[in-house]
Amino acid sequence: MSPSQRTLHHVNHSTQPSREGRSFVSGRISSFIGWALFSIVVSFVLLEIVGRIGLALWPHFHKPTVTDIVPQNPAYAKFSWADDCMKEQQARERDTYFPFRLWGIAESHGSCINNDATDLGIVRRTVNPDNPACRNHAALKVWVLGGSAVYGTLVPDWATLPSALSRLLNDSAHCVQVSNLGVEGYVTNQELLLLMEQLKAGRVPDVVIFYDGFNDADEGTSLAGTAAHLRYNTMKRRVEGGISSKFDILPHLAIWRFAQTVSGPRGRKGQPRVPDDQLPERARQTLSNYLENLRIARLLGEAYGFKVCAFWQPALIYGRKPRVPYEQQFLDLSTTEAFPFANLAPVYREAAQRAGQGGQFVFLGDIFDDDPQARYLDWVHLNPEGNEMAARAVTRSLTACFR
Repeated sequence: MSPSQRTLHHVNHSTQPSREGRSFVSGRISSFIGWALFSIVVSFVLLEIVGRIGLALWPHFHKPTVTDIVPQNPAYAKFSWADDCMKEQQARERDTYFPFRLWGIAESHGSCINNDATDLGIVRRTVNPDNPACRNHAALKVWVLGGSAVYGTLVPDWATLPSALSRLLNDSAHCVQVSNLGVEGYVTNQELLLLMEQLKAGRVPDVVIFYDGFNDADEGTSLAGTAAHLRYNTMKRRVEGGISSKFDILPHLAIWRFAQTVSGPRGRKGQPRVPDDQLPERARQTLSNYLENLRIARLLGEAYGFKVCAFWQPALIYGRKPRVPYEQQFLDLSTTEAFPFANLAPVYREAAQRAGQGGQFVFLGDIFDDDPQARYLDWVHLNPEGNEMAARAVTRSLTACFR
């Protein structure tokens, strides 16, 4: 080997890392990555523990406000069962997947809320009284469809609108078996799908009652429009696989929920609405969509042999009800970014006008106009007396459905 070759060999050999050096560097990198992953996992676990502890302790140190919905509400807190019912409402499973209508009710049982497995699927229990008149002939099958106001959020089985309807109808020379097909968060688009599912399965009622308004108005005035449903943007992101969908897990984390709980309304943003100048047109579109759903339901009724009656529900954002201070606080919050429900008022005004024109549905938005008592649990849900009053208003208008 020439002197120049020996020199080049020496340089090349001396500049290459030894095997021991490479192993050392590789080991350091692996150790760093392992420690980083371990730190992330430990941090996540600790944050979850902190979040769960915070959620458990918060009620003991937090003074309830109107945004906590029920603890000091005079329409709710006066009942001996209120605390147990609220805990069951918070603890039960709400989101069981169903094709096309997206979610439905999961079976659950308690002292207040019972979702039973029946021939109609899993439905909220309706308390149907024993009617001696039914011993001589079969009871009329009455299905009540709607959102959470029909389902009976925060009230016992006996205090839901369908249970109140059953008591009133069976006491007024009718023989009926009422079924509660309400699902929290549903709009009439989903209710129509639920009705079609039941009919295709061979289950046919004698009377179908639609009791809606607030949810249709809420979604109809959103940016997504009248074809939207609850959690529309979340589901849209997941189907389309956007980057933002990767963060959808955050609301399920205890530490995230604790942070939102502590921040209160400041940490909440309500559903984005269309600009104010577009609300009148959206109100018309929302009512047109609602009426088309009712028309399709009545066509199904003609084909399958059942009657359809429809009612537009009351809400705090409409009417001249004398409001107790607690109800007024809810109404004042309706103009905030956290709870922008005042934007639903144009839809209610449109509904009041349309109800007087075609007779396709009965408008109940003003049934509490002369009632000074506390009835609302929040912006739309009613206490037992409120559901009883609404059921009486429905009963007075059911003549056509029982001919």
